[in-house]
Amino acid sequence: MNKSKTINALFQIDSLSDLNPDTDSSLDIIKEGLKLGVNIWITSPDKLTFYAGRISYLTYRIDDFSLKLSKSKTIFLEKFDFFFIRQDPPFDMNYISNCYLLELHKKFYKKPFFVNDPTGIKNFTEKIFPLYFHKLMPKTMVSSSVEDLKSMFKKHATLVLKPLYCKGGEGIHKFSSKDKKAFVTFKKLLFKYKSPIVIQKFIKNVKFGDKRVILVNGKVVGAVNRIPKSGAFKANLHLGGTANKTKLTKKENFICGKLGKVLRQNNLFFVGIDLIDQKLTEINVTSPTGIVQLKKLYNINISKLIWEELFISHTL
Repeated sequence: MNKSKTINALFQIDSLSDLNPDTDSSLDIIKEGLKLGVNIWITSPDKLTFYAGRISYLTYRIDDFSLKLSKSKTIFLEKFDFFFIRQDPPFDMNYISNCYLLELHKKFYKKPFFVNDPTGIKNFTEKIFPLYFHKLMPKTMVSSSVEDLKSMFKKHATLVLKPLYCKGGEGIHKFSSKDKKAFVTFKKLLFKYKSPIVIQKFIKNVKFGDKRVILVNGKVVGAVNRIPKSGAFKANLHLGGTANKTKLTKKENFICGKLGKVLRQNNLFFVGIDLIDQKLTEINVTSPTGIVQLKKLYNINISKLIWEELFISHTL
């Protein structure tokens, strides 16, 4: 970091009171930035104003490690060196509208550098992005048709149904071909989420783990294997999954290598990908998590790596 230059970073995140200080990746990155002397500010999408070709935000500076906030201050977006888009989905019209406006800002200003780029987030959502690499995935269909669901059951004994734009395992269900509730649930998901549903072959080896791999600037910096609790198939840590050390296989490294170039091309700087039984299932570009677990398991400081990479590559 250039000690003669003051670095300012703005985090667009959910309310601090909603974030778990023991597990939240955003807070870990913020605290590491404070250690490095970065001026950290926070805001939320509803604090954005676009007028006369400029975006301003109502912001709050984080004063210290206790996360005490200053009085609010309106600041133009181009005054910041880095802008972290870290609010959680749902990826709805509010989320998309925010990306549109931030994308517009890029047409007029070179700063800030976005983590992640709003164009990349808008174009490559978690469950659609992997479809660009469908040969590396479990057999997957996206459809609103009950007939398509029936046809998938003829090919695969057990399926997983997933809403397209949720997070953290929300709305995800597993059914066997003999379970008539599958069709009722499918229709309920269509009605509730107003979008097509991901219909995916269930991978029984998920019982051995769902690997979260963290990539920074397209490079693998760590991986954790999340094991579902007994009798469950969702490995999300907040749903009872446990984090364990792991190593990537040759095939998994190949998958990460394939993705790395595409991530860099689309300015998706900080990404978490999910691998089950050496198959790609999701690519998290909105608010990837896992860096706190990596620190506990391996004593790897991913947050510091993120800042160092930003300082090297994007600080003027």
